[in-house]
Amino acid sequence: MNVRATLTPFGVFRSDPTHRWWTNGFARAVLTPAGPGTISLEWGRDGDVTAETWGAGAAWLLDAAPRLVGEHDDPSGFDPGSDRRLVDLWRRHGNFRLGASGVVWQEMAVTILGQRVTTQDAMRTWRRITMRWGQPAPGPHDLRLPVEPSVLAGRSSYELHRDGLERSRADTLVAAARRTDRLEEAATMELDDALRRLSALPGLGPWTATVTATLSHADPDLVILGDYGVPTLVSYALTGSSERVDDARMLELLEPFAGHRWRLVRLIHNLGISAPRRGPRATNPRIAEL
Repeated sequence: MNVRATLTPFGVFRSDPTHRWWTNGFARAVLTPAGPGTISLEWGRDGDVTAETWGAGAAWLLDAAPRLVGEHDDPSGFDPGSDRRLVDLWRRHGNFRLGASGVVWQEMAVTILGQRVTTQDAMRTWRRITMRWGQPAPGPHDLRLPVEPSVLAGRSSYELHRDGLERSRADTLVAAARRTDRLEEAATMELDDALRRLSALPGLGPWTATVTATLSHADPDLVILGDYGVPTLVSYALTGSSERVDDARMLELLEPFAGHRWRLVRLIHNLGISAPRRGPRATNPRIAEL
């Protein structure tokens, strides 16, 4: 198993102070239901993984480690179809699993920050908020814990504006922080119930819910909806066309892979496939005007 590819969604940006990579390892600070903790995972060439944990959430993280590295995930039912290129890509690069974090708040917080802006801008804001409001994580890896929801629940949109958030995202983030107990319950729900819970508050639509659930639940058939780039990426990977398409066309193209649609999208992401740009690079709106 390719452990690094399995864990990549939980540590995409180097500037994120809540995680750290090294050659054969990964560490992540997590706000667990049992309290803050840090998990460190190291693996050998044979794919065997060793976990070590610290903090009040140490026991919870140790119990959750198998799901984080995808031991629950069964890719055996995935059928790449008759396309020789896809068959070959799956044969050579399909040795990853879909890992589930089992937590909602920190996955959702980052996702809310990504509403209406580029991922790079969202991560800059995440880093500023984490360094300003978060606490040092337990353990030896010099990580920062995500901000406790109780801390953000008492913040004003003016305070968060200093960190690069306009009022819309700030209000959504604070509202989610104030209802985090209800939102966190979604981590133990069946996927459909979880998605309903995760999209129940104003500002938490299908995009926020599905992105969050790909990390918290890692259902192999879950598809991110309402994303700017994913439909066109899927279309380009499967048809070669770089014309912009919508969710409906994406779902049509993914229908032959029902049951494993998210697995296919992850394969595409893992390979670094990207559709050619057909216009200027996306830029962020001026926060003051949002």
